[in-house]
Amino acid sequence: MKRVIFERALIIQELIKKSLMKKKLLKQLDLGTAQNYMGLKYHIEEALKECNNNIILPMRLPIKNGYKIKPTQTPKYAIFAKKYYNEIKALNHNKIYDYCFIGSIASSYENRKWVIEFAKKYFTNKSIFINTDNDKNWVLLGDFDLSHKNMGFCPKKQSNNISRKVQYRIVSENIYYFETMCQSKFILCPAGDTSWSFRFYECLLCESMPIVLSWHHTYRTAQESTVKYKYILLDNIEFEEFKSINDDDTIYNNLIEENTDILKKYHMINAN
Repeated sequence: MKRVIFERALIIQELIKKSLMKKKLLKQLDLGTAQNYMGLKYHIEEALKECNNNIILPMRLPIKNGYKIKPTQTPKYAIFAKKYYNEIKALNHNKIYDYCFIGSIASSYENRKWVIEFAKKYFTNKSIFINTDNDKNWVLLGDFDLSHKNMGFCPKKQSNNISRKVQYRIVSENIYYFETMCQSKFILCPAGDTSWSFRFYECLLCESMPIVLSWHHTYRTAQESTVKYKYILLDNIEFEEFKSINDDDTIYNNLIEENTDILKKYHMINAN
């Protein structure tokens, strides 16, 4: 009897220990907000339909200071349909660009201002930079900056910007956006309204290497924070490790393959 009580006490002690470790981990994470980003909702629905599971995820529930989604609606991992991945996979992946950034700056300036300095310092005539704000006062950063050609799309500036039409990028209607990323070795993935960015997932889908300011910009949930994504930290750009990745196609391709395996394992239901 004493042995049973002792064993139960050990089990309880272990559970308490795990619970405390989890709380400690969560305190270290920067989960931010918008974990139930509407674009993600539409992608998950497509993935479920692909599995003959026509679940429609609930829309946002209005509250006093904005919008909130029930905790049960927060998916542990972002999920994408195999069809969507295959459509991107079918694009030209010949890496003719070194660096790429196509996105809004003004929509989250504090989180994204570092890409401006990065572009000024590292972008070349083999790079692509497009500020999608369509700002007439934007000063071009170099020959690589195509911002004045109004080639970009900024969801926040669209009417009904949480609708499927705005938030779900159809590949065939956004060929330049996706193919440019597919043809880029490295893609700048700054944080958005929160610590994570949908662009990080798109980078994995396009089989390119993300460059991020912080590890906290590589995950949306506690579960994703444990996934061993391959990415480049901004602070490591000058290090030999990055130079070897950039210069050696074998090393680079192996890392991209690891990210693709991760994408299929954690972010797709019908990967095979």
